[in-house]
Amino acid sequence: MCTIVAELEKCIKSDDPLMGSIGTSMKMKFDKYWNKLEDMNKILLIAVVLDPRYKMLYLEYFFPKLQQDKTNGDVVSLMVGEVKSIFLKLFKEYAASDPEVAQASLDVTLPKSANAIADECEDSHAQNIQGFKKLRQEKDVVEIKDEVDKYLLEAAEDPANLKFDLLAWWKENAARVQYVVGSDVFAGEMPNCC
Repeated sequence: MCTIVAELEKCIKSDDPLMGSIGTSMKMKFDKYWNKLEDMNKILLIAVVLDPRYKMLYLEYFFPKLQQDKTNGDVVSLMVGEVKSIFLKLFKEYAASDPEVAQASLDVTLPKSANAIADECEDSHAQNIQGFKKLRQEKDVVEIKDEVDKYLLEAAEDPANLKFDLLAWWKENAARVQYVVGSDVFAGEMPNCC
């Protein structure tokens, strides 16, 4: 979404009056549906968190870019907390329905990987990914309370990998992470807890 906003802003600032007009019109339509963080669909945000390239830190990085009122950082913290809370509810719902799978995923160790920051690029998406990767390297969280925290703290996949297959990753890592949460979120089949 940030890439869309950045590209629309480029169009609006364009020297070409037609591009500026089209960009302004498209930005108004975009804002109609995506203007307020509080109104965003939380399940779509959980789908972002379930993407092993991004996880929760991605929301922390991009929410301020999407927020209209840049002075109110409380909305960002509130939204990140709300998404994590819903994610925890989902996990607990699935863990209660299949305790063996939940325990098996707790017994697996965390993988380690290192991510390097790519060279600067003029492409909006590449710039966003580069900024996100830099923030991800600066963050250091050590407390693991439950399986959700464990998943969120695992080393993330490279967000710049354009050949990354999200569904194949979830299929391959089903033993480490409670697969059914991810598969149901991506399939749109949600339990009543959300």
